[in-house]
Amino acid sequence: MESYADGAKFDCLLFDMDDTLYPLSLGINLACRKNIQDYMLHKLQIEESQVPKMCLDLYKEYGTTMAGLKLLGYDFDYDDFHACVHGTLPYEKLKPDPVLRQLLLSLPQRKIIFTNSDKAHAARVLEKLGLEDCFEGIICFETLNPPTEQDADEQKNADEATTDAASEAGSPDPPRRGILCKPSLESMEAVIEIAKLDAKRTVIDQEKKKH
Repeated sequence: MESYADGAKFDCLLFDMDDTLYPLSLGINLACRKNIQDYMLHKLQIEESQVPKMCLDLYKEYGTTMAGLKLLGYDFDYDDFHACVHGTLPYEKLKPDPVLRQLLLSLPQRKIIFTNSDKAHAARVLEKLGLEDCFEGIICFETLNPPTEQDADEQKNADEATTDAASEAGSPDPPRRGILCKPSLESMEAVIEIAKLDAKRTVIDQEKKKH
């Protein structure tokens, strides 16, 4: 991160959040994965023996397991998914990091969080770390996937649609549209447009390990 201090070279620093602003060793990642698998098992009625591999394969292929599930045709409420996945995370393990805070505040560039998580999770993590005022803004799930009237109508009957798909067809209905998330090129193009960035003068700092 020290190399970013050369303001003449870069205008903006895009930071991933989870496992980047805090250590992977805290276990937030593992808890999140477990909650995703529980959601797949109990909410989407996916066969238990298939869940672990499916969860990992979708993550690797589509950037998030959630995006992969949507593209496979599973219909579910985004807010419900995020609430179930993040609601029981061990946030108490996150502690204020005054050293990181001072370093971030010393950097002259624009600093923006770019995360696939929802805004509630992002806000809670930054608050726990004491970094909520270190960033110009947060580009998150809702930023890249704003709700539409059609989404509201579709998600109102999400549980019923999922049940019907499983019982009548043996597999979910085809999706109407996918979820925009990193590391897709489309998500990067969207971020550049939303934040008015110069791609050649922007640095992305993100997690090194994937689950």
